[in-house]
Amino acid sequence: MSEALTNFRFRIAGCGAALPSVALTNETLAGELGVEEDWILARCGIEQRYQSNLEETTLSLAVSASRKALEFDPVPNPDLVLCSTFTPEYLLCPTAPAIAKELGLPAVGAFDINAACSGAAIGFLTSINFLATGFAKRVLLVCSDTPTKYLKQTDRNTRILMGDGAAAIVLETNDTCESHILSWLWGSDGGGNKMFHLPGGGSALPPASLQDNENELSVAMDGRSLFRFAVEQGSSAIASLIEKAKLTVGDVDWVIVHQANRRIIQALIDRSGIAGERWVSNIGGVGNTVAASIPLALAQGMEQGLFHQGHRVLVLGFGAGLTWAGFLMQW
Repeated sequence: MSEALTNFRFRIAGCGAALPSVALTNETLAGELGVEEDWILARCGIEQRYQSNLEETTLSLAVSASRKALEFDPVPNPDLVLCSTFTPEYLLCPTAPAIAKELGLPAVGAFDINAACSGAAIGFLTSINFLATGFAKRVLLVCSDTPTKYLKQTDRNTRILMGDGAAAIVLETNDTCESHILSWLWGSDGGGNKMFHLPGGGSALPPASLQDNENELSVAMDGRSLFRFAVEQGSSAIASLIEKAKLTVGDVDWVIVHQANRRIIQALIDRSGIAGERWVSNIGGVGNTVAASIPLALAQGMEQGLFHQGHRVLVLGFGAGLTWAGFLMQW
């Protein structure tokens, strides 16, 4: 562990969330897919998810969440904007500069991070490193994804899970900050890069080759393999974060993991030994929102006043790529 990073102090100066205007309930979805509501709930623990319309995009949701986050403490302006997304506003073009423009910011640094469901955790660690090295004093980290635009409408395995949404976090450093990182980790396994992917639209299969095969524009998912990866890698990462911080399971006050599937979360609770009441979860109401998942849960926890000075909060993301990343911080 880097002593310089664990000694570095920062604070979360604001947090905001944005969801599409329409919630897709299990009742409606069950009718569309020809399944029972109870089947959906048993498979993933999700009761509703949000589906964006044509006017609601990764950019519009990101800007809305960012404005809410900046309302907490609007001065000074962020000097860096990071957007974590795997569904950018336009292919081959980063979304972060457009977010900065819509917010009326000056010509600040702005770029995207694509780490899928690990994007929030990796984005947080990236932000902290920019702050710790002095490259930035205030970072706006925006996590926004609209995966429902890429789902085949008859695919019950993906449609019951995925939801659209965005959340933004303002991170800053100054002489009064007290939050700090206790431990962190990240990793990847490119051997699983096809477990969740869009078969078309990348250099492996350019859009021109898809003109007569519209189904190839829909997400392909190996659900069983992803479930196994999330449980095995997730439980190992939780144990590693606690060990690296020289803490015990009982020292962890709150846990926020990627909201992929309630069955995955329950498996991680069982394996970790951390009591279920210490896990912040919102998957039942919003579904799997990819990069936005962790900060949406964080925003919910902050709104409910769950986190207090001195609390130890464990954050972990895992997903497509395959990627995983996490940290244990003291609030």
